[in-house]
Amino acid sequence: MMTRINPDSKKLIDEYIESLPDFSKEICIRLREIIHFADPEIVEDWKWGPNFNKQGMVCGFGAFKEHVTFTFFEGASMKDPKKLFTEGQANAHNRGIKYHNVGEIDEKTLVKYIQDAVAINAQSIKSIERTIIIPEDFKSAMKIAHVLDKFEQSNYTNRKEYVNWIESAKKEETRQSRIEKAVEKISQGIKFS
Repeated sequence: MMTRINPDSKKLIDEYIESLPDFSKEICIRLREIIHFADPEIVEDWKWGPNFNKQGMVCGFGAFKEHVTFTFFEGASMKDPKKLFTEGQANAHNRGIKYHNVGEIDEKTLVKYIQDAVAINAQSIKSIERTIIIPEDFKSAMKIAHVLDKFEQSNYTNRKEYVNWIESAKKEETRQSRIEKAVEKISQGIKFS
């Protein structure tokens, strides 16, 4: 998934934080530090304000008159064991936490939440791009031949090619023949060609 990052993000976030009242400035500085501690590979971005990206938008924050809202962009998919989410329940995806002062931030818990959000993005990308549905008859034949694990550990393209070849058979006897050939090749470690 290609994500465009605003090249001026760091400057825009710095300016945004600097413009805030002291209480919210302190919260935003701390949140920014915790985000980078939770995942040093996370990238700062600017879209609707400060947000942080890794395989898609992970989280962001916004300052208001009396609080700062820290938003998880896929928060609806996250577990909330500490019941921190107070914002976004009406939203299909986002969930947020309201902070009124920096002392409310539980760093250890927030690190875990951020890492969970990053993992959700990674899993979403992986499942969107790399899901192969193995037809039941093919799966069954591989189980009988004890090669299903070998097949599932092969690369995505190899799995996709085998499945497409079997699925493209127009006659049942052709399909069965292809399944037999595929199982034999897989057992010998031969990639689809």
